[in-house]
Amino acid sequence: MSRFARALTAGTSAATLLCATGYADDTTEILNGQINLQAQVNAQGQVVAGQTGNINLTAGGVGNALDVETQSSHDVTSDQQFGGFATATASTSVSAADGTATTISSAYGNSAVLELRGDSDIDMTQSASDGSNVFAGSTLNVGSYAYSNITAATAAANAVETIGSYGSVAGTIRQDSGAAVEARSIVEARTAGLGEFSVTAATASGNAIRSQGDESAVILATDQANRGAVRASARVNAGGGGVFTTVAAQAQGNGLDIATEWAYGEARGSQVNSGNTDAEANINIGNFDNESILASSESLGNSAILTNLGTDTFLGLDQINTGGVRSVTRFDGDFGGEVLGSAAAFGNAATSWGCQACPDTQTEGVINQTNSGTVDATFQTQYLTGWGTTGTATAIGNSATFVIQDGP
Repeated sequence: MSRFARALTAGTSAATLLCATGYADDTTEILNGQINLQAQVNAQGQVVAGQTGNINLTAGGVGNALDVETQSSHDVTSDQQFGGFATATASTSVSAADGTATTISSAYGNSAVLELRGDSDIDMTQSASDGSNVFAGSTLNVGSYAYSNITAATAAANAVETIGSYGSVAGTIRQDSGAAVEARSIVEARTAGLGEFSVTAATASGNAIRSQGDESAVILATDQANRGAVRASARVNAGGGGVFTTVAAQAQGNGLDIATEWAYGEARGSQVNSGNTDAEANINIGNFDNESILASSESLGNSAILTNLGTDTFLGLDQINTGGVRSVTRFDGDFGGEVLGSAAAFGNAATSWGCQACPDTQTEGVINQTNSGTVDATFQTQYLTGWGTTGTATAIGNSATFVIQDGP
């Protein structure tokens, strides 16, 4: 999840924003209510050029967007409801690019970005109705060559990001989605070369929470439920690869990512996924001499990551996955260099990492995981000649990892 809301606030048609200030506890209150039902939110960007230098194209579509930036303690209460369609498509077509061709799309049903300074309480609710759709697509077409390119698509039904500093961010985040979510990135350069570097990425989430604390504690109660199908696909078809060619796809039903430094980190709650998650990375390149191909796909029903530097942590989650989880990475080439790739699929995954740089710190957790979904991971590669291949395929129903280190 990125800093999307500020650039995409214009996509909040049919939304209402209510603000009130309370002085009884010397804390400013921000109250946000947004409803965008039976919506048609579409953003389209297109560039067509012959020979050119740098290209920067971005398309973003959001049903409801909230962006908060404070310099003192605030309490934030928000309720966002989305139904309908939110799409963003970005397309770049060039005969030749002497610089970097950047093509990026992002689509969200509900998004909230909170940059909070001081002690702040939050109460966030996001819902995307069954039958709604969120789609982000990025396409690059190259006729002759591209010196370098970045092609990326990000889509999520519900997304919350908090960034706290010098205080604490504490409260509750609830997310519920029945939306179909898809992110698709494509590079078509069948008679072209990809130059110095080429990055093609797709990321799709039903529900996503990211919280960061810089000398700011993060204490969250979370409740995530996803029923919709989630798909991420990244594809490259090229006559020749870049010196470094990276293709990556990630799909997750529910995702929670918390990182704190020099302040307490805690997450408690539940993740329930019944939707299918599908991630595919497909590469077809002619000659890739003296080049490195990096390919990865990752599909997760439920994912939770808590990282901390220097202080105590607690991760307590119930994870239940009944949806199918599929991850596929494929590479086809002619004559070339090395291929480094992976395909990973997890029904439930929870990771807590602590760096105990200070004495008397503790890393604790209670994880309950249940998986009944089918979990598949496939890695395939074939080429005529090359330096070598390193590939892995990993499929795990339930995975819980606790890592504690003594120093940075």
